[in-house]
Amino acid sequence: MNVILETNQNKISLKRKIIYIVVLTICIIAILVGAYIQVFKTNGKVGNGKYVELTDEQNTKLENDFSEIFKNNINISSDFDLSKVEKISPNADIIANEYINTDKEVNKYNFNITVPYINIKSPTIQKYNSEIQSIFKQKALDIIESNYDNNTIYTVEYTAYINNNILSLVIRSTLKEDNSAQRIIVQTYNYNLEKNKVATIDNLLDIKGISSNYAESKVREKVKISQAKVEELKKLGYNIFDRDYKSAIYKMQNATEFFFGENGHLYLIYAYGNQNFTSEVDIIVF
Repeated sequence: MNVILETNQNKISLKRKIIYIVVLTICIIAILVGAYIQVFKTNGKVGNGKYVELTDEQNTKLENDFSEIFKNNINISSDFDLSKVEKISPNADIIANEYINTDKEVNKYNFNITVPYINIKSPTIQKYNSEIQSIFKQKALDIIESNYDNNTIYTVEYTAYINNNILSLVIRSTLKEDNSAQRIIVQTYNYNLEKNKVATIDNLLDIKGISSNYAESKVREKVKISQAKVEELKKLGYNIFDRDYKSAIYKMQNATEFFFGENGHLYLIYAYGNQNFTSEVDIIVF
């Protein structure tokens, strides 16, 4: 009798242990699922987690409309008091035109150039403006002074935005010289008007409420898709610029071209023509 009771008690004890293990396992799974949802399903949010992921349709539209945003003007969607900004030219806008050239010379060049400057008194801005002139204006001057007939088509256009006290200037140029491949070059400049300092990619991600790891994962995902399309085109005989999604250039710490656009959308731009003779560009929007 005692043996039977003891056996029953052992069975009950074993069942309790099994129940405890099952409950504990469920709790652990629930915690892990919650953590997964918090980190991934909310898009790596940090801060107050205000970021709302764009739909595929929204993202595609913004990418396709990228070429249409360059209207040589500034778009202001911030309540920052611009009267606090000390300008170089008091009567000019915070982004103004420094050099315009729409000249044409047969067999030599065809220009449609508007090179801007940032109208802010600041050592940092002075460096920005010097770089802009050396990249975009100087190229036009070199073409004009050249003794060769290169049938060059050269355009420069820009757009600018103020969001969350961040001034973003985006300059895009296309360059086609004789028989060489067309290049698309994109340069961006971001400045915190309130703090009078450079706005980094980390600053912009933080404002959006997006983690660096999440942003990087989305970039590499986009680049994989682009490279898959490249592989298909290469099968048809096209020579398209190759991407390596594992490359260090896609790490957030190495991001160089980014900006806040309309409605505060964060753009990450990979314009491969900045360093190569190609018009290939990858655009990721958050």
